[in-house]
Amino acid sequence: MIQLEERDITPKLIIALIKGNDEAHYERLQAYYEGETDIIYRTMPRTTQPNNKLVNSFSSYIVDVSLGYFMGKPVSYTSLEEDMMEKFQDVFDNNDEADENVELAKAMGIKGRVYEMLYVDEESQPRFGVVDPENAIIVYNNSINPEPIFAIRYYLIGNPEDEKEVKELYIEVYTTNKIYYYKGKDEDKPVLTLLREMDHPFSGVPIIEFANNDERQGDFEKVLALIDGYDLSQSNSANTFEYNDDAILKIINMGDTKGEDLDAMRAQRAIKVEAGGDIAWVTKTENDTAIENYKNRLQDDIHRFSMTPDLTDEAFAGNLSGIALEFKLWGLEQKVAQKERKFKRALQRRIELLCNFFKIKGFDYDWRDISPIFTRNIPANITDLVDMVVKLKGIVSDTTLLSQLPFIEDPAEELALIANEFDLDNIPEEIIPIDEEPIVDEPVITEGVPIE
Repeated sequence: MIQLEERDITPKLIIALIKGNDEAHYERLQAYYEGETDIIYRTMPRTTQPNNKLVNSFSSYIVDVSLGYFMGKPVSYTSLEEDMMEKFQDVFDNNDEADENVELAKAMGIKGRVYEMLYVDEESQPRFGVVDPENAIIVYNNSINPEPIFAIRYYLIGNPEDEKEVKELYIEVYTTNKIYYYKGKDEDKPVLTLLREMDHPFSGVPIIEFANNDERQGDFEKVLALIDGYDLSQSNSANTFEYNDDAILKIINMGDTKGEDLDAMRAQRAIKVEAGGDIAWVTKTENDTAIENYKNRLQDDIHRFSMTPDLTDEAFAGNLSGIALEFKLWGLEQKVAQKERKFKRALQRRIELLCNFFKIKGFDYDWRDISPIFTRNIPANITDLVDMVVKLKGIVSDTTLLSQLPFIEDPAEELALIANEFDLDNIPEEIIPIDEEPIVDEPVITEGVPIE
């Protein structure tokens, strides 16, 4: 987190902050997630040596398991203010908010932090989108509870494959009520030119930080060295197998052996050895048990220190009870609980900025009237959950109870459906009230007609 005393935002300060942003660090973490680990850059002293480069995707596994557990079920929202909830739901639907949250959670799991920018589209509707940390910076004040002073978003325009080309540098600076647009060259000492400035309607810095934890570390960042060690061990094992496949045939006391003799041996699958002679393969000996123990220890440590369970472990086989499953997932739960607290704070900031936007439109909403609710994506015993909900009826609000059921995505909408089903004013006319006798038409009696 960058903290500064509040002062004028100068081009010199902007460039200093951009140069201090560790873009290479974020790019390396993204590369690991995509399977581009350090092992693929390994070279051998001799080109004749085997050089296998086996990438083991622990990074993506750690992030994806945490992401599925944390965001496998969309965030739901509850509010007693129906009009406010309806307005916000329209905004969420327009921005595909559930997918946006997944992308935010994924990016912060990889890089430790990610940003979201709010803006207004051509139809004057509020929008929000993901901004990578290698292209943005937020500066906070020095208060006990730091508040954002301003934010920077920057990007280059030019041919990325042409290293000699001097690319255009575009910078946007966001304050609590203004946006400043700058342009310069991607040079050691760029000179920035202010292109224009404009107001924005959010009454606050419209870029929000979603932090993975206080340290801004990704889910697998602490175990990078262990992942590299496992890749190296697996690659070396593959090298050993390849080396032995290309083993040299050692022939003792058979000095007159010629190439055609070896060809005959292969064809006849028989070898005649002279007195005192011998034939054997020259292979590299390995302690397989020690190597496997070493790799198993590395794998266990990767799961332990990343607090991510190995779902292929036999401990997850069978029909585990809810308590047993919770115990197995305890470490993951602690990590995801940190994520949830940070994510919830960022979502509340998003709601607050949207409330500021709606205030300009004449709607005075309080951001505290909407509460995000997170639901873990784990196998659930529906019978036990329903039993719990029934027992808590009258003790806990209906909205909270419905949010505990995994098959209900929107508790507020479900309550509205329930109210509509039991609204007596909406009973169709063809339904006869139970307290009235049905009206039966009297039969028409006619005289009989004789049959011809």
